[in-house]
Amino acid sequence: MKKTSLIIFLTALVSINASFAQDSLAFKPSGKVIARSFFEYSTGLRKVNEETGFDITRAFLGYSYKFTPTLQGQVIIDGAAGKTSTDGLEVYLRNAFINWNDKGFNINVGQIGLMQFSIQEKYWMHRYVMKSFQDLNKMAPSVDLGITAEYEFNPYISADLSLTNGEGYKKVKKNNSTRYAAGLNLHPTKNTILRIYTDIYNESEDMRDALPGGVTGIDYKNQYTLSLFAGYQDKIISGGIEYNRVYNKGFIEKKDYYGYSAYASGKLSNKWRGFARYDLMDSNNPAAFTNPWNSLDGQLMMIGLEFQPLKQLKIAPNFRNINADRAKAEQYLFINVEFNL
Repeated sequence: MKKTSLIIFLTALVSINASFAQDSLAFKPSGKVIARSFFEYSTGLRKVNEETGFDITRAFLGYSYKFTPTLQGQVIIDGAAGKTSTDGLEVYLRNAFINWNDKGFNINVGQIGLMQFSIQEKYWMHRYVMKSFQDLNKMAPSVDLGITAEYEFNPYISADLSLTNGEGYKKVKKNNSTRYAAGLNLHPTKNTILRIYTDIYNESEDMRDALPGGVTGIDYKNQYTLSLFAGYQDKIISGGIEYNRVYNKGFIEKKDYYGYSAYASGKLSNKWRGFARYDLMDSNNPAAFTNPWNSLDGQLMMIGLEFQPLKQLKIAPNFRNINADRAKAEQYLFINVEFNL
């Protein structure tokens, strides 16, 4: 009996060791270079025909290294994240984080991409052409210093939490403001998603928005965000509709702004896609404000084509009608290019 037990134990031990050895041989730590750039050419039509030229809106260079099957790190420099007072490009540290992904958990710590509108970007599919609604209208930073945690309960439900500074990656500093966020994703049927997101940004005196000249008697409160999104994506089409609202923007009570975005993208052939988008942005003024404060109020309509001759290259000619505050419309022709290793 003892001999039989010993044989069984040794057999199990050998099997476990063989399994670990196979896993060890199967995985080798490795890294890859990250290089991604967005370029554009635009020309205004009719009354804005003098607004013509080239621009570079993204220039990523970085490195990602996988230490184990579940642990990796990433650092990215953005060489076109902003411009100086003389229109020179500014360089910023875009990402510097550690990621752990295992058993349904996905946790990031460091200077990280946020969850507030990253899912919407995936369904929009054309980030190199234009930012998604919240990003475009400066409702929140896309990257910040802190921690995010996602968990997939099952194929139908997942949730995410984040704790960040709140200022974005261009203003990394310690203060009394912290942004707490939570999101919930539901997948009621195949290829569909329903998402709700909310956050609270603690009020801090040194982070308040500046007041217009002569304005007094303002109350300050915490800033809140609400975002609702519904999307569909398969191998042929992708699209979504979203509603977003920021309450007490810049911690000023009743300084709210909000809006809708609807978009769709469809595969026309192996190398061609068509896309369209409509945005509507509006805002509320506190009682003490005598003039509108949000220059981004208005409508945006876009239609375009995407040509992808290579896996690493996308080219998208598109037409845009920008109706600022639904007053005088301006039309532009764009050619957007993405290069991505």
